[in-house]
Amino acid sequence: MGKLFEEMFDRLKHYRELGLNPLSLACGCAVKVDLLRVVYPAIEGLKPQLRGSNLTIAPREDADIFPRSEGGVKLYRRIYSLDSTTSIDLSDIRSIGPSRAIVVIQVYQRYANNPEQFLKLIGPIYLRLAESGTHIYIGKGHSIITPFVEDQFILFDFIKASGGRAEGYTAVNNDTIHIVDPSQEPGDYRQVSGALSNSLNDIFVLGVYENLRIAPVFSAVSSELREKIWKNILLFSRRYNIDLIEVPQPNKGKLLVGSTSIGDTLKKPPVFADKVEVGMKLIATRPMGELAPINVYLSTIIDESLIREVEDAGISFEVLEKIKDKAVETISTPNIEAARVINRYLPRYDEEYDPTEHIALTTDVTGPGIYVVKEIAEKSRATLRLDSIPLLSPEVAEIATKLYIIPNATSGTNGAFIVVAPETIAQDILRDLRSRGLNASVIGEVVGRGEAKVLASSRLRKYVADQKLLMEFEIVREDT
Repeated sequence: MGKLFEEMFDRLKHYRELGLNPLSLACGCAVKVDLLRVVYPAIEGLKPQLRGSNLTIAPREDADIFPRSEGGVKLYRRIYSLDSTTSIDLSDIRSIGPSRAIVVIQVYQRYANNPEQFLKLIGPIYLRLAESGTHIYIGKGHSIITPFVEDQFILFDFIKASGGRAEGYTAVNNDTIHIVDPSQEPGDYRQVSGALSNSLNDIFVLGVYENLRIAPVFSAVSSELREKIWKNILLFSRRYNIDLIEVPQPNKGKLLVGSTSIGDTLKKPPVFADKVEVGMKLIATRPMGELAPINVYLSTIIDESLIREVEDAGISFEVLEKIKDKAVETISTPNIEAARVINRYLPRYDEEYDPTEHIALTTDVTGPGIYVVKEIAEKSRATLRLDSIPLLSPEVAEIATKLYIIPNATSGTNGAFIVVAPETIAQDILRDLRSRGLNASVIGEVVGRGEAKVLASSRLRKYVADQKLLMEFEIVREDT
């Protein structure tokens, strides 16, 4: 075990030399600019400045969804400096003539802490883009933090559709992170697979899995590592029959991997929040909480005294390592099978929603973990009862919470889905998910309409240390 600790310590030291905090990396969404405190207030401050222009920023959505076109869509990537607007060629944008755009921003950590500074940084870019006069809908944005001011950039994946209206819908998303598992080498296949799967997750959760394409976003400190990442991107695309869109890369950032992901569907996406009814079931497609085992494992490497705490809970280091490996394997496996099942229970593009036959709503359990149940309640203006929290390892989640290793041990990366479905099809959905090897379960029910709240048991406290998050739930039952 001494050799293992030495190897892991050297690897974590390497990540620190890259300017990256291993435990922050293992928190998945910890590298994202805070949406509620920073990004959304900044966007609200920007919108009045864009009023009267042809540039529109979408409301908060997990993916951009729009009608399919006969000639499909073409993606044009442009990467600009955040320090100046002079690199934005307006004639270039006019010649592309895009109708939509997906945005990725890597911002220096100093500007990522409050909305005023964030807006001051990104505002001029959007205002310059608006000067093109082109009607552009910013369908999805993604912002991440860098500790290096020279690594800042803003990336636009401009999307242009051709031909008339076709059957079905297209969904687009971007998710780009630094790393999945800091206990592994940066170029490991699972790092790449996990990051790309995470990007696909927000379209898979909509039941979109046909005609998949990815436009990778990646960078690395050396040409050797960039080449290794690229080879693993190619391997991933071939393994899952996903078309690869070759586009320019930022070549900024000591470590970066993700993609803009595109898919098509002949079904209506499950965004029927107003159709949620009392009696509908909440189904988890598989257990959640992948980040807790990774964080606990890394913490024992950094502080060996924690091994005793883990062993006192009845978990040996060897077992902990196996649970961690299972978490990484789960993260690096795309949720395409769950997407196929969701798609089966959706109305066709030319069909009306049926409250007895169709899924009403879905969401991705990733960074926020179990908090997404509250988000479902808010979207649907419904009261939900949360009966259980299926976790990859409840025991490790308890340790992570007890020792304050991670504030929310239910969070993950490339997470499970929660499906809100009528009772008439709930058992069919469970059967289909389980037939595809997914450990699905019913975790709750819709018990009221008109008030957005979640009723939960005190067991929630075993897995969530964040008191602010806990206050979003109404504890109605004390469990021992």
